[in-house]
Amino acid sequence: MKEYKIQNSGFGDTLIDLCFEICETEEEWRHLVKKLNNNPSDWDKELMMDIYKNALDDDEAYLVERNKKLLYGMDYWDLATFYIDRSNIKKAIEITKEGILKGKGRVTELYEYYFNYFANKNNLEELEWLVEQALKRGKEGKNMLDRLFEYHKKQGDYKKAKDILQKSYKFIRNNGYYEEYKRAKEFLKENDFELLEDEIIKKAKDNNIEEYLEICLDKGSKEDALNILLDICSEESYYYWTNRFDNFAKRLKEEFPKQIVEYYWKSALRKIAQKKREEYRVAAIYLKEAKGIYIHLLEDRSTWKKRFSALKLEFKRRRALLDEISHL
Repeated sequence: MKEYKIQNSGFGDTLIDLCFEICETEEEWRHLVKKLNNNPSDWDKELMMDIYKNALDDDEAYLVERNKKLLYGMDYWDLATFYIDRSNIKKAIEITKEGILKGKGRVTELYEYYFNYFANKNNLEELEWLVEQALKRGKEGKNMLDRLFEYHKKQGDYKKAKDILQKSYKFIRNNGYYEEYKRAKEFLKENDFELLEDEIIKKAKDNNIEEYLEICLDKGSKEDALNILLDICSEESYYYWTNRFDNFAKRLKEEFPKQIVEYYWKSALRKIAQKKREEYRVAAIYLKEAKGIYIHLLEDRSTWKKRFSALKLEFKRRRALLDEISHL
């Protein structure tokens, strides 16, 4: 254990794993605890509690140590599982609630356990309290709102479920707008959905353009989606250097071949401008897509030949590029 106690020795994890593998008797486990308890770090204390709880079944020693260290959500969850394993559910709920209020960092398990327990009891008051705490905290707010929506839906309470949907989209972070849109569209009555639809769409457009495009295609607003794609191709676009929108181009090319061929052409030029062979390979993929549209959808092989020849002439000194697009 001397090497283990040397900070940054590089052997710590390996040595402690080995100790846990070879200890079998109570005497061996208690000897390990004694060594860990010599000027213990926070991690050493966690290891000691693990031994008390799972190897020695020394409940009293575990509780003494655990109650000294209740800071993070996972500390409270560890204590809650101790009581769950011993079928003391009342105490487990008490600890869970305390952890929800006081625990720092990750609290997901605490929220899930508390929700499941009171959902099974049909205790709406406690569920609403939990959602309120989650919304105050921030991170778990949307998840708990979603759980409460599913609860009301299962209970057949349309009004309460609708009330949840009317505010849950406001707590979306980064992504999830399209799923929220589909969920609302599927669940709400037509007039209720119409009242909510524009708000979700606006939030998606402001915060996640890809999901906004998905909504546009879902609604059949293909021209709106097309215009955004074409804007993305302009050098002034924030999204100019990304290829995240290629799948939308594929889905629109049958209806708008003339416009989508320009998307692919400009995307190829964007890659060529980076002057790297790996980017030339991607440019070749875009040019192949453009060729396919010219020949199979527009039935205009001559325009393809003219543009492709002009491109090769323009970049005649880029040997690597010409090599990558030679098969076209």
